[in-house]
Amino acid sequence: MTKHEEIDLGLPYKHILARLEDEGYESYLVGGCIRDYLLGREVYDIDITTRARPDDIRRIFSDKKVIGFGQKYGTIKVIDKSIGYEITTFRKDGSYKDKRHPDGVNYSDSIYEDLQRRDFTINAMAYRKGEIIDPFGGKYDLGKKILRTVGDPYERIGEDMLRSMRSVRFATTLGFYIEDDLKSAIRDRASEIESISADRIRDELSKILLADKPSRGIRILYELGLLSYILPEVKAMVGFDQHSSFHHMDLFDHSLSVLDKLPSDLALRLAGLFHDTGKVSTMFIDERGEGRFFGHPLDSEKIIDNRLRKLHYPKKIIEEVKILSLRHMDSANTYTKKSVRKHLRMMGEETFRKLLDLQMADTLSTSKPNIENIDRARQLIDEVKASNIPIKRSKLAINGNDLKEIGYKEGKIIGESLSYIENLVEDEVIANDKEEIIKFLTKKALFLDR
Repeated sequence: MTKHEEIDLGLPYKHILARLEDEGYESYLVGGCIRDYLLGREVYDIDITTRARPDDIRRIFSDKKVIGFGQKYGTIKVIDKSIGYEITTFRKDGSYKDKRHPDGVNYSDSIYEDLQRRDFTINAMAYRKGEIIDPFGGKYDLGKKILRTVGDPYERIGEDMLRSMRSVRFATTLGFYIEDDLKSAIRDRASEIESISADRIRDELSKILLADKPSRGIRILYELGLLSYILPEVKAMVGFDQHSSFHHMDLFDHSLSVLDKLPSDLALRLAGLFHDTGKVSTMFIDERGEGRFFGHPLDSEKIIDNRLRKLHYPKKIIEEVKILSLRHMDSANTYTKKSVRKHLRMMGEETFRKLLDLQMADTLSTSKPNIENIDRARQLIDEVKASNIPIKRSKLAINGNDLKEIGYKEGKIIGESLSYIENLVEDEVIANDKEEIIKFLTKKALFLDR
């Protein structure tokens, strides 16, 4: 036990602990909130472990909103003033036949037994009445930035294969190093990650990708043999020589360089990781010995659709990742006001700005970076938004009813005419002004005889 001053997690918790203690149940803050507090990180969740059984917890907090989603594993969630507190009864180790969940719950009256069943030493600390209980050296490991399991790593990983992904996530987000025996245990059992649900793998992968340096997590996944099972298309890029004077890195290193240069946005980071996966299947060497990859964005799009569906990513995320990857080569052509308006109309400003971020990161990860065209596009966005030239047809100063009023017949001629007008306005031949457009059409008598 370590004597410690009264801790402040930035979230209220004392009244929850006090209720449990007043009812005679020894109770502790536990796990991630203690870890993050000691690291000086913001605490988002309060986890409590207690000698009280689930039915006792429900009774004690009967005046609060109570959710029993994890009751079969001894966890009750109490909602108080919009803050959720996960309260779990002391437990001790049982068997894990499905490599994810214990076969049953064995309650305990000992905080030490409860901490002994936890995954990593840095998550196996508890706090009560000014004392941090740290029987496995979690505080020491925090200081040394080492990730170790509580007990034998082969047993811990064998019990729950998701711990292999969690170890990579903690190493990536905290900047820690995975202890050698734990690495060996994960590597030896890497294929068993396929027993874990896609949703769980997706959640851990997403947290890795949103870290400050996501490439480190992807490299650790590769080092531990997990990448082959989770993202085989990304694994296929390892050591892939692009045979290109524009690329001084292999395909894997290039993609990870792009990844690290992107803002922390999930769709954007996924696009950065996958945008060149299609190069593996499309490369050919031209007469000058240069690698060519015609159509690789289309192959990448198919890979993205297949892999992200298997990982159960939301459809909205998948579609955005696909369009970012599919259009990442657009900056090869000089951006103009017209092409910028087209992109804004096609994908919206938010996604277009993400596309420019991807193109910037991609360009900066080559041997001959030139970002002038991308900077031009960003400037043109502001100019287009400031002008009266519509990005969408709905913003055109004239509509189908206006055309009918000046003599246009019902039918496809209306749509064709609006498209024609839209192009003229985009090319700044005429202004987006209703009277000017009508005057122009009337003078030209366009389409009236059709």
